[in-house]
Amino acid sequence: MPPSAPPKDDPSARPSFRRALSNRPFFLLWSSQLISQSGDFIFDVALLWLVLQTTGSVFAVSLVVVATLVPTVLLGPVLGVYVDRWPRRTILLGTNVAQGVLVLVLSGLVLAHATDLTFIIAIVFALGVGAQFVRVTSNALIPQTVGTPDLATANSLLSFSNSTTQVVGLSIGGVVVALFGVELPIAYDALTFFAAALIVLLMSATIGRPEPSPTGAPTGFVEDFVEGFRYVVGQRFLLELIAVGLVVNFAGNAAFTLWAPYADLVLHGGAATYGFLGAMIAVGAIVGALVVGKLNMRPNAGRYIFAGLFGFGLFVIALGLTRSIPLALGEAFGVGFITSVINIPLLTAVQARVPTRLMGRVMSVLLGLILAAAPFGAFFAGSLAIATSIEFVFVAAGLLVIAAGAVGAVTMRDVRSLTY
Repeated sequence: MPPSAPPKDDPSARPSFRRALSNRPFFLLWSSQLISQSGDFIFDVALLWLVLQTTGSVFAVSLVVVATLVPTVLLGPVLGVYVDRWPRRTILLGTNVAQGVLVLVLSGLVLAHATDLTFIIAIVFALGVGAQFVRVTSNALIPQTVGTPDLATANSLLSFSNSTTQVVGLSIGGVVVALFGVELPIAYDALTFFAAALIVLLMSATIGRPEPSPTGAPTGFVEDFVEGFRYVVGQRFLLELIAVGLVVNFAGNAAFTLWAPYADLVLHGGAATYGFLGAMIAVGAIVGALVVGKLNMRPNAGRYIFAGLFGFGLFVIALGLTRSIPLALGEAFGVGFITSVINIPLLTAVQARVPTRLMGRVMSVLLGLILAAAPFGAFFAGSLAIATSIEFVFVAAGLLVIAAGAVGAVTMRDVRSLTY
């Protein structure tokens, strides 16, 4: 499967799923993500349901979600320096193995009934560090495996695999947890990390090697970090993306931290309902990824982003006003579809415009700052839901996203006119 990416400066080339998958390094990257993510979503169902059932506390669920988000905020910008300094293939390999070992340990302790909330939070935090490494490294590798015309297609394929495994993982996870408990899903997640590492091993060792600085002279950690941070600060479109992203991630995480309690207490379903709701978000994201991946978004990336924010807010509000499981499933589909409309052009524009040698630092700083408010949204969601209701949190979150999109569409000219 030899590489066949079009020239990066060919603006006339149309997006092609087949051409993107014909690049062996990208195909292996995509395959490894497909395998590991199938375990991740089954693990999510099992872990959050375990916490909810053993503690009986919505607030405890929100603490676990916070623990998954904090590494992105605290460590994200720092990890990006290493993504640019170390071979990216090696990072993916080592991280998958380390995550597999952590989940395997957790699986053994769950079988022995020797876990508590503090230990679970510590494990989830460590897994969050690994997930941030994988996220930034994968995004930095994409421009090294496909040409610019296929960047959106490559991102769509990764979104497709993520969402497909979410459908399967959450659907099966909810049923398996309901029938057999949480032990089997957690053990399966550990195995998928090891399988993903084996796939990464098939990549050529030359893929993802760090690029030297323009001067050719070695640089230190601080110099590398400052260079990446200065690049972000010097790009107005990145600063505008961070500003709107802070609000959206605060609101979005506030709502979806309460996903399991929403399924249980508002819709009066069980673990299977929780899983199917997440699966419908993934189905919507799959359809969205397939649609967006075939479109030429290059001239109108910014318009896609703002249109998506309005749609996302409306669907979240609708979920907060819904008591019917079938209707909630349809609204969850809409959330997933709109998420692809927002995220794919956003990531593609960044990958196309940022120099490859800076990609790890810029991507990690960008994600770290965009997600900085996410742990606060997750943390306050539990308290606000107790003081008001789960439904109120959903409606308030949707209104906040719509407001952010409206203000951004009027004032953020660089994002509004964003192209790549």
